[in-house]
Amino acid sequence: MTATDTEIVVRSAVKADVPEMVSILDRAFGSDDPFGEYMFPDPARRPRHQHRLHRAMLRHQYLPNDGALVATVDGRVAGVGLWQKPDHRFGPLRYLAAIPEFAWAMGSAGPRVLRMDATMSAIATGLPHFFGVSLAVAPEQQRGGVGRALLAHVMGELERAEAPMFGLCKDGNVAYYEAGGALRIGRVRLGRRGPDVNVMMWLPRSLRASGE
Repeated sequence: MTATDTEIVVRSAVKADVPEMVSILDRAFGSDDPFGEYMFPDPARRPRHQHRLHRAMLRHQYLPNDGALVATVDGRVAGVGLWQKPDHRFGPLRYLAAIPEFAWAMGSAGPRVLRMDATMSAIATGLPHFFGVSLAVAPEQQRGGVGRALLAHVMGELERAEAPMFGLCKDGNVAYYEAGGALRIGRVRLGRRGPDVNVMMWLPRSLRASGE
């Protein structure tokens, strides 16, 4: 059964969702992922470190900041959306508590991970905005509307906040996001010697209408 055969429900993620979310992120970004390949260039070690990093990010960054969404089909998690809201904060106490798990997850890739975070943070500096970090759908549920449902939920939030959202994606995903209303506004390099990726922007209707 695919997602098109039943109702897709999008909601905020909770702690009990983490194992399924990590599994989906691991499978969705297990290959042909310039971000993971940049952070963890050794293909033999990449799956292990990505798995740990996905878990740490969910536990310490995105669930506490209401920045994790799930799309469910028949009650099971079928898709994951991670995003940063304009008021996203990774407070110092939580950061200190998370250091051991993040250090274990990143290993020697720590500097590359931090450089990629810096690249993301430098986009639209000074402009209140959302940032779309990850959109992942379980392989068996792809092309069934799960990703579109997650994006539609996010667009509703953009409309209410009257704020744009930015994100980065590989070349192969540009057409998908453009079909969902995004604009490709440029390219940026990950870190100092990483791959070039595309900068995407989603605008709420209020900003499109005003021409901002």
